[in-house]
Amino acid sequence: MERNVLLPARIKKEVNSERMTAAMPLARFRTRTYTAMLSCLLSAAVIFPASTSAQGTVQTQSRTIAHNGKSFTVQWVTVDLTDPYLRVKPVTAENGIGHDESFSSMLTRNHAIAGINGTFFDAYEKDDTQRYPNGLLIGSGEIMHSGNNPAFLVHADKTASLQRIQTEHQISVTHQSKAYTFTSWGVNKYYGDSANDQVVWYTRAFGPTIDFPNSTKVVLREGKVTAVTTQSVDIPEDGQVFLLGDSANNKTYVLPNIHIGDTVKLISSLHNQDTGASTMLTAVDAAIGAGPHLLTNGAVDLDVNRDGFTDPKITTSANVRSFIGLDASHQFVMGTISAATMEDMAQVLLKLGLTDAMNMDGGASSSLYANGSMLRSPGRALSNALVVERLDHPQIQLEVNGQFVHEFRGYLLQETSMVPFRGILERIGAKFEWNGTTRTLTVHHGSTNLALRPDHSVMTVNGQSVILPEAPTILDGHIYMPLRAIIESLGGQIQWDPQLYRVSLHF
Repeated sequence: MERNVLLPARIKKEVNSERMTAAMPLARFRTRTYTAMLSCLLSAAVIFPASTSAQGTVQTQSRTIAHNGKSFTVQWVTVDLTDPYLRVKPVTAENGIGHDESFSSMLTRNHAIAGINGTFFDAYEKDDTQRYPNGLLIGSGEIMHSGNNPAFLVHADKTASLQRIQTEHQISVTHQSKAYTFTSWGVNKYYGDSANDQVVWYTRAFGPTIDFPNSTKVVLREGKVTAVTTQSVDIPEDGQVFLLGDSANNKTYVLPNIHIGDTVKLISSLHNQDTGASTMLTAVDAAIGAGPHLLTNGAVDLDVNRDGFTDPKITTSANVRSFIGLDASHQFVMGTISAATMEDMAQVLLKLGLTDAMNMDGGASSSLYANGSMLRSPGRALSNALVVERLDHPQIQLEVNGQFVHEFRGYLLQETSMVPFRGILERIGAKFEWNGTTRTLTVHHGSTNLALRPDHSVMTVNGQSVILPEAPTILDGHIYMPLRAIIESLGGQIQWDPQLYRVSLHF
């Protein structure tokens, strides 16, 4: 199931090996609201049966198109973004950003039903730890790699668009109720040993360790500063690291404002270079940047200078290429084309019926997979890819008091909606604690005290036992429990959107 933000590290090791979902008889809902909710979920389960859904909404096609006196072979895959069994996401090599991995291994690790190679990367770098991507990558509403590119965006409402995007980032440090804010150059990038003034934010997507010289590393766990050092550091599983280059500016103005115990957060947004508008990350579920742009609103929109490309391999030469975009029915399309220039590819995709499209990395990187078949195999390992993950159960989006929960997704288990506990509790300000000895999670919210144990079908609410329709379960270090039990015990209200498969909770 979904891979999400982790429980505290001390819990993960203990619970990772214990994964089960025990079924219990469905308890009767106590109000019409909950009855209506269950009815919606049951209906949705009928609409999207697990055995056929994803296969039917991922389709492959191949066609030869004539243009400008030449023939071009195009293979492409269409994906219905509204299918709750599917999730589009960029992925990086298993060892982190800067490394590479076989395309087939990336697909297997991420349970992909479809996939295509991603953005450009330093493929010819001899050091196999520095084959960094060149484009932006966003997954689960978080920056995996910052950038400034034409980009394909999958929005939280399951629509998609192509925009020219620049990621922007600020780091805010709060000490004794006073906030100090400064600009981060990027996320999960490195600007070289001589860039003394750089400020960079690192997550576990970069890898396990930061050991760059001539810099100070600030280690964060659960949003708090735990260490400030010039030595090599590990990136915590439940935290991040930000790096300050060894410049007079950073030493004079930034470092004196950072103390052990300070609260730190990264504030990121997406700047549209055409309209000037800024979009918060909460509105974007996934994105990948490459280019150049090819089509916009059913017309050719190719300007390599505007999009920052000067290499003849991109601007004028013909080569095997990969592309992503949208067709007239707003389906997500990804594919490859035989040796073509950018101008040829734009015209061919227009003839195929695409309305919006952009180029991806090409040549030996071009690769395409769908429904168990490798439609084009790459000639080298890749730094990143864009995949369509096939989930075991329909995923359920969560929204709590108007805040979209990117890092967590629920899922439908038979007739019961299972939701990640932490994604809700953090957003309503509830206090919670895990006891590793008794394997008990206790929650305090308002006048409600709740206790539950994974794999046990009874929880305690203010000292009273409540039978659950499904036992809480741990998947990849995260506790999931029945939606109704959370809402009923904590006093929330439910709204269900059957089109988005989204539960909106109000407390």
